[in-house]
Amino acid sequence: GGSSGVLAPHLRTGDLGMLWSGRLYIVGRIKDVLTVRGRTLHASDVEACAEAGCTSLRPGCVAALPVGVVGRAAEEQLVLMGEVRAEVPLTAKALEAICHEVAESVASSEAVRPAAIVLLRPRSILKTTSGKLRRRDCREAFLQLTLADAGEGE
Repeated sequence: GGSSGVLAPHLRTGDLGMLWSGRLYIVGRIKDVLTVRGRTLHASDVEACAEAGCTSLRPGCVAALPVGVVGRAAEEQLVLMGEVRAEVPLTAKALEAICHEVAESVASSEAVRPAAIVLLRPRSILKTTSGKLRRRDCREAFLQLTLADAGEGE
């Protein structure tokens, strides 16, 4: 730094921050930013919307994932994976209602409709030992699931 005009070295941490009233606030991670149909979304915001819109989901157990569109390298779609509370019946009607509530909540607040919603049994979403969502691993699991489904159709 200083007034010599030479830039001081910096460290690329992967954190997103903002300056407000002269203070630096860390607001997220670069790897948790999704770009869907030209909109920039933060995974944690989308996850909070999904949870707020559907009480049948377990809090802290919803992951928002970017998934590429086949044939369109620069385009991503939004996929949500979330755990259903243990007391919720796993009937087709109940699961369909959950998907509808989640999709409507996210669409109304984030202006993006999820391309897919994957509902999971309680305590099955991938997390670190400290309880953080393993979004990258959840994304890979989703891709493996869709590849397996595509293989069954052959």
